[in-house]
Amino acid sequence: MKKIKLLPVLVVALLSLVGCDDPAKTIVVGATPSPHAEILSSASVKNYIAEQGYKLKVKVYQDYVTPNKALNDGGIDANYFQHIPYLNEEVSNKGYLISAVAKIHYEPLNLYGKNSVSSYANAKISIVNDVSNVTRAFELLKAFDIIDTYDVANFNAQHPQYTSSNNVRIQCIDPGLLHHKVEDGELAIIPGNYALTAWGSAKASQYRLFGETEEVAGQKSNVIAARDSDINSEKINVLVAALAQSNVGTFISESYGPTVMYSFADLR
Repeated sequence: MKKIKLLPVLVVALLSLVGCDDPAKTIVVGATPSPHAEILSSASVKNYIAEQGYKLKVKVYQDYVTPNKALNDGGIDANYFQHIPYLNEEVSNKGYLISAVAKIHYEPLNLYGKNSVSSYANAKISIVNDVSNVTRAFELLKAFDIIDTYDVANFNAQHPQYTSSNNVRIQCIDPGLLHHKVEDGELAIIPGNYALTAWGSAKASQYRLFGETEEVAGQKSNVIAARDSDINSEKINVLVAALAQSNVGTFISESYGPTVMYSFADLR
């Protein structure tokens, strides 16, 4: 008789577990580790989504290539890791049917080094190897008179085109390797999320030599992207509303300081 009495309890428990994993009520978002996955995992975002009857699942990616493919192929509901120029480049080159639905934050691109630099003459500087961020890196170096001109019309990561009266040497490498160059005593221009993942906010601030102005960086806000067919779905509406809360901006400011700046805007 005891087994019979326990049966309804077991059934309820099993149904609860099934409900938690119901795909229709689970929002799966692909994100790079820091700050994107951390922002999504903040209490205010997760609690808001739970209050709307959904569960948030954050799938962490270590690269810039897989999240858009996974989104386009239906493996995730949205992603959060890129700015609009990179997204547009991916859509143009690969035919993805995905779009930006909301701006969330921006990360000023910075030059990092372990020690202060009095002269950049003959310096070796490593930068990212995708064309949208290469342009940003070159613009930053040009703004500080480290290079004179550059050309990305026919970009080749093995042979970046630029001129420099300072005789600097520039190489383009995978963004995940850039922080090693700094630790080896060289200089590198690193996207904010990679700097945060490698060092955390305090150390990234310590190694920062100079960076983009807020006006320039703000034009490269990182976005939530979704499939074109889903941009106004209930899942995406709930996700965007969760990130639109003012306390998300407070979390970003308190967690990352000037390395990450909140810039929410619904793009639909």
